[in-house]
Amino acid sequence: MNSFYSDLEKQLSGMDGGNINAPLWLSGLEWGSADEKVTLGITRPTHDVAGYCVPYLSDEWKTENLNFYKWQFDQKIAKILCKAFEYEGEYKQYMKKHYCNFDSNEFKLNLFPLPCKNMNTWTEEHVELTKTKIKYHYQTHCSITRFKLFNALVKQFQPKVVVCFGPKYVEEYKMAFWSDTYNENECAEERVFLGSKNELRILKGQGLPVLVLAPFLGRNLVANVELNNVGEIIKTYL
Repeated sequence: MNSFYSDLEKQLSGMDGGNINAPLWLSGLEWGSADEKVTLGITRPTHDVAGYCVPYLSDEWKTENLNFYKWQFDQKIAKILCKAFEYEGEYKQYMKKHYCNFDSNEFKLNLFPLPCKNMNTWTEEHVELTKTKIKYHYQTHCSITRFKLFNALVKQFQPKVVVCFGPKYVEEYKMAFWSDTYNENECAEERVFLGSKNELRILKGQGLPVLVLAPFLGRNLVANVELNNVGEIIKTYL
């Protein structure tokens, strides 16, 4: 295994971060924006928390990266957060003043560290960095290394809820945030319908954070009423 993967056991790259002590974590699969560099380096401001170099979005970073306010994924998450934490201002105000700050209500991460245009993307840059031409090999190595780090973070910082975008990746999310030692017989699942097309899967385990599996925030969850419903449901577990 090359140093790229061993570094994943200790480095919080490929994420916006925020307040790692927050009760609510949110996880996507990988950055999909063309604004992001294909690098294992941390591309956000950082601060030290219990020996970890934790990324967050500072006021200066937001001022220098105005495209941030146009990212639809983050706009929709901000709307969900406004409802979950009963924020009375507008969602853009939340993005500017609170979103992923070092003392915010949330911590935002991705299962996989490298940005890709979509889940099928794998360029020469990715191959050069990971030393594999097969994206699935890279993801498998991440499950051994990066997920090990996530397991340790969950144990230490104890989030109450992790919202996971992309329900097809339920096993990856369970491995990342529940590890592989949970007892399946002690777990429960609930489904909540948000409309005619969308639903949430809510997974609960003894002594584990609640996993809320939600559709991707692309063409799936678009109506504000659905985003508000997601926020209301999250609030009941915080």
